[in-house]
Amino acid sequence: MLKRNIKFETYEIVASFYDDGQANAIARTIVEEGETPVNTYRLRVGARNPLTQVPFNGNENALHDYLLTNDETIWDAYWEDPEPETE
Repeated sequence: MLKRNIKFETYEIVASFYDDGQANAIARTIVEEGETPVNTYRLRVGARNPLTQVPFNGNENALHDYLLTNDETIWDAYWEDPEPETE
């Protein structure tokens, strides 16, 4: 489990890549078994590491390194993506 402190609390970090190479990370509460974690913070990351401009190229380790060392103030309050419009 990837863990990170954000604003004086420890959260589990769940990250994934989109098909276009960008990434999404969610910081959620750490709970006991059987409880439901609360998504608290979210961060969208471009296809390149914002600090080095080196492409992530789907490298989860490189993404995790960035997520664990970036400034905690860039994490936004969690939001849900809007549902796609259907015709």
